[in-house]
Amino acid sequence: MSHELAEKVAGLASRVNNLAVNHTGDDSRALLEVQDRLIKIELVAIIRDLNDEHKDYVAAIAGLDKAIDMIGDATGQIEKVAKAIQLAKKAADLAEKAIKTAAKA
Repeated sequence: MSHELAEKVAGLASRVNNLAVNHTGDDSRALLEVQDRLIKIELVAIIRDLNDEHKDYVAAIAGLDKAIDMIGDATGQIEKVAKAIQLAKKAADLAEKAIKTAAKA
């Protein structure tokens, strides 16, 4: 059982929170919503037996890495916040898909 997905989801949630506190209004609210979603995904990923070789798992890790990198770049650049939100949501979708796939196995 691999916990890499749970660890990366937690890392992304932390970065999303850091970005959220540096912004206000709709961007901040959207980021906090994504953070809440990521925290829930992390908890499920911790208790699931996930296959780290399955294509959905591999895609989720790649999506999480991309979002983590983007948020690191977005922290100091307001114009990148919308893209960071999109990537964080997509990463959450990919992580949920990997968890659902594992649940069916």
